[in-house]
Amino acid sequence: MPSSVTLTAALRSNLLSLQGTQRLLDSTQLRLATGRKVNSALDDPNAFFAAQSLNNRASDLSRLLDGIGQGIQTLKAADQGITSLTSLLEQAQAVAQEARDQATGGAVVTGADLVAADAADLTNNAGIANNDSFTLQLGSGPVTEFTITTGESLQDLANQINTIEGITATVEPGGAAGTSRIRLQSLNGQDITLANSTNTPGTVIFGGVGTTAATSGAPQDQTQLQASFDEILSQINDLTDDSGYRGINLLDSGNLTVNFNEDSTSSITISGVDFSATGLNINNADFSSIATIDTALNEIESGLANARAQARSFGTNLSIIQTRSDFTENLINTLKEGADKLTLADKNEEGANLLALQTSQQLGISALSLASQSNQSVLRLFG
Repeated sequence: MPSSVTLTAALRSNLLSLQGTQRLLDSTQLRLATGRKVNSALDDPNAFFAAQSLNNRASDLSRLLDGIGQGIQTLKAADQGITSLTSLLEQAQAVAQEARDQATGGAVVTGADLVAADAADLTNNAGIANNDSFTLQLGSGPVTEFTITTGESLQDLANQINTIEGITATVEPGGAAGTSRIRLQSLNGQDITLANSTNTPGTVIFGGVGTTAATSGAPQDQTQLQASFDEILSQINDLTDDSGYRGINLLDSGNLTVNFNEDSTSSITISGVDFSATGLNINNADFSSIATIDTALNEIESGLANARAQARSFGTNLSIIQTRSDFTENLINTLKEGADKLTLADKNEEGANLLALQTSQQLGISALSLASQSNQSVLRLFG
């Protein structure tokens, strides 16, 4: 049987006190080493598991924050694509406008030859009296009525007609010596329609009434301009294909979903668009007439409007996601702060505890030494 050591009551009391002090020293030193007052569920189950739950959620949100950041980058890539796309559309618009400026289509009406006296006062002409009138219409636009008054000259009439947008009226020498005539030309490829209202002033001044059809003149550099336009459309298609980020291309009908919480009950889905030339409804160039050029200009204008509207939409979505990203970062910090308040140790307090325990330990050792001296005195009796 193992031998046993018999301790006096005083020694045993001092020993137990020293053992308790050592346990407290070990615990305090662990808190100072880890910086935490709760290192396991044994220290404080409620605080330990509550802090663990907060840290777990903070960790889940941190992983979501990475996804939110990638969503922001996807939107930025799309926004950069739209910016460059807008620039290309403006270049295409400039090419089409150049073609429109070179086009010579329009209606031309050459008036009747009037002698000097009749041109100086239109009411001198047979068939025109004071307050007689005629009408003029460009294409399907509004009908404008002109009234001839006594003393009104051919130049006065030309000046009135020039107030209408899309037409020019000039007075030029007539075919016969000493005569002059008025010449009308539409500027927008539109027909010119003349009609008598009161008496026959339109017939006398213009040599007749009715509709003069516009000619469809192609631009001088039609082939080159069409090639430039089509090349820009090709670049638009390439740009759209290259605007993706990590497999999601919002300019090529891709969709982006960004989750804002760990169970995916809060999210935003951004629907992509097709911003290729086909998706924008912009066809290859046909600059053979003013009408087809105007069609191209209208298609580009519509494409620009769509691009600018989508840029605003993406900008709004980007602001929303950035706001949620900032909120998530702040929430993560709040969760971690809450967990730390449950588990972190006050190092000042723990340092003071350590100093007090070390002092207590030294006193206990001294007391144990004194208690053992009484036993040693008994041995001297047998010395």
